[in-house]
Parts: sequence; C-alpha cells; structure tokens
Amino acid sequence: MNMIKEKQATSEHRREMREAAKLLRALANPIRLCLLEKLIEDGPTNVKGIGECMDVSQPNLSQHLKVLRDQGIVEAEKIQNQVFYSCEREDVRKLIETLKEVGK
Repeated sequence: MNMIKEKQATSEHRREMREAAKLLRALANPIRLCLLEKLIEDGPTNVKGIGECMDVSQPNLSQHLKVLRDQGIVEAEKIQNQVFYSCEREDVRKLIETLKEVGK
C-alpha cells in the first residue's frame, strides 16, 4: 500500500514540477516580466497603458501578452472596444515580488 502512495506522490510531484517549469519558461523574458510588474502595480490596464514596457512595438507587446494569456498568467477582459489585462494569480504576484527583491 505504501508503494502505491509513494508512486502517486512521485507522479504528482513530477506533474507539479512540469507545471512550475512551464510557468518559469513563460516568465523567462524581460518584456513579459516588465508587463507583469506593470499589471501587478497598476491593476487592470489596456495595451496603451503598458506600452512603455521595454520600449517595444504594440504588435510585439501583443505577442507577449498572448504567451501570458495562453499560460493562464494574465486575464483579458474586453470592455467596449478595449481589452484590459490583469494578473490576479497570487503565486505569480509573489514570484514577481521576489524577483524584484533579487534584482536590487
């Protein structure tokens, strides 16, 4: 019986590590880190409001936002003709805060 539990725990641990690696890959870009920092500090923001991150073009910014959306890191809400982005994930918020401290 213990062997079954150990195998399940190991399988669960592997799944968790794969998910963590996937999150880190999505964050492993200075533009995406800048976007997340801005969204966390300012709250829901449209593309114009976060456009100054790393001085990138709007199409490039949209590509990075898509990566973050696809990974479930950023949420998008359309209000009239604008899309507002936000990051509500507490684990991501903590990670960004930790990275800011490490970078000081």
